Amino acid sequence: MKLSVLINNYNYARYLRACIDSVLSQNHLGAEIIVVDDGSTDESRSVIASYGDAVTPVLKPNGGQASSFNAGFAASTGDVLMMLDADDFFLPGKLARIADIYAQRQVGWCFDRVTNDDGGAVPDDIAITPIDKRETMRAGGFPTLPVPTSGLTFHRSILSQILPMPLADDVVLSDNYLKFAAAYLAPGVLVETPLTFQRLHENNRYTNTDRAKSLKPQIMMATGLHLARRFDGLGRMGKSLVTGGIADAHLGITDTLAEIDRVAREARGMGWTRQNLTTQVIRKRITGAARSLLGR
Repeated sequence: MKLSVLINNYNYARYLRACIDSVLSQNHLGAEIIVVDDGSTDESRSVIASYGDAVTPVLKPNGGQASSFNAGFAASTGDVLMMLDADDFFLPGKLARIADIYAQRQVGWCFDRVTNDDGGAVPDDIAITPIDKRETMRAGGFPTLPVPTSGLTFHRSILSQILPMPLADDVVLSDNYLKFAAAYLAPGVLVETPLTFQRLHENNRYTNTDRAKSLKPQIMMATGLHLARRFDGLGRMGKSLVTGGIADAHLGITDTLAEIDRVAREARGMGWTRQNLTTQVIRKRITGAARSLLGR
């Protein structure tokens, strides 16, 4: 079984070497390392070049994280694809553990929790929870998958049904699209034991940032709309994501109706009318207000 690690980078030169080294130092040999640079303006490309043939560079103009996922996957040849943000790194032993999981279980994806302890190590025994949310998602429900990009791995047979994914600026379309699509397509496992270090710093693009709150509604709307377009069975879940995003944006009446009209136009042919979108947005706002009053 061949593993491919897809590192996506944008102006993270200061962290990139630690990221690449964490893969090269693994005890599972032969993994393919693909580093996608999304138009960085810092020293990232010099760092990448310093590794020579140890990594496969994919150098592209800036196009957002989704475009980096697409480019990395297109350049890969592995049976199992492992995502890694350039400011994070894998803990020692992760690749071997992930390879064992795919060899021993019939799963389409494996997500592992992350840690913010940079001195962490993978214990001998890891906790694994099987997850199959396909029927729940067809009924409009959401899977609970609290794992960021660097904890995501996929079997190629599943990721090839997801990528290439639609493009969007920055991180508006990113890991949630991948996670929800994979959970809809196949059963998987959640590794409860962290196998990945997630770095929190002042230059994070989403996690632990002030703009996360304003970005979240955009992410919900874009993710829901594109998932519903791509996968016939995700219409109900996608609509719930979109209307939840509109409700959470806390726009005025005029802007809310304009956003509903935009979605209705883009979802033409999917049965999402202005009327039923408006009704669902109102319900979600009422539910949100009630939870706030109850302190939930």
